[in-house]
Amino acid sequence: MHIWPDCIYCILRMAINTARFITKDDKEIKIFVKQIMEIDALQGNKWDTTSPAVIKDVWLILNENFGTIDPLDKTKKEQNDKALMLYPSMKDYVFTNKDSLSEALKLSVLGNSIDIMRGGVEKLEEEIIPIIKNISISKKQVKKIQRRLETINNLVYIGDNCGEIVFDKMFIENIKRYTNIKVTYIVRSLPVLNDATMSDARYVGMDMVAHVVENGIPYPFPGFTLHAVSPAIQQLIHESDLIIAKGGGNYDTMTEDKMLKGKTFFLVESKCQPYCIIHNAPLGSLIIDDF
Repeated sequence: MHIWPDCIYCILRMAINTARFITKDDKEIKIFVKQIMEIDALQGNKWDTTSPAVIKDVWLILNENFGTIDPLDKTKKEQNDKALMLYPSMKDYVFTNKDSLSEALKLSVLGNSIDIMRGGVEKLEEEIIPIIKNISISKKQVKKIQRRLETINNLVYIGDNCGEIVFDKMFIENIKRYTNIKVTYIVRSLPVLNDATMSDARYVGMDMVAHVVENGIPYPFPGFTLHAVSPAIQQLIHESDLIIAKGGGNYDTMTEDKMLKGKTFFLVESKCQPYCIIHNAPLGSLIIDDF
């Protein structure tokens, strides 16, 4: 998906919020904003690009200006810690449900919508099970992805954010309970935004339920594109029977690659108007989209 006008606002907000997280010096932030405003896409001069491609350029300028590679490292750990605190109650609910695979799938999609940084952990612990029980999601799409899982041997799962990765772990655990599918979980090679890297995957124990690999992209890129990943990942994708990709960054970039068409499912939340329009869904809807 190429950028929409809405994307410009979101990218600028993200950039300024991240800069303010790093420094309180308004002069430094103004210099940073002036520099990123020179990016063609943020001036409305380049519409044939994706949000992750623009964010990559913003993040490189941020790294250079503020001398930090992973400015959100503490926040990412907090997200993982809070999600891990929810894990026991989620596991108890899912593993004792008669349709645990379906509930775990719903939980994985829900993971893309919950902002782990909002509210206290205690509040989330009180609300997480009612949220799962009352969640609205396409039963047709749930059945479609379940049927595919019954017929495959190799699954590639492309992760997104910290915190959310714990929800993915729950889903993968359930897949492994009922199938002999080999699951490979792909994370970002370099830090960008609050996306999960190898250290995050190991921290939450993803390496205990799946083979975890880095995407091999040599720059901070919050998405997935075949022309930039390592040769090993290209081969892995080619040999896979099914791909599950989480989040908007992966959706935006992967839907531009027709080579991925026919064996990819996206698990995302409709977080903005472009997504609402594309999927004909209300804001905040949880979406399973096959591509």
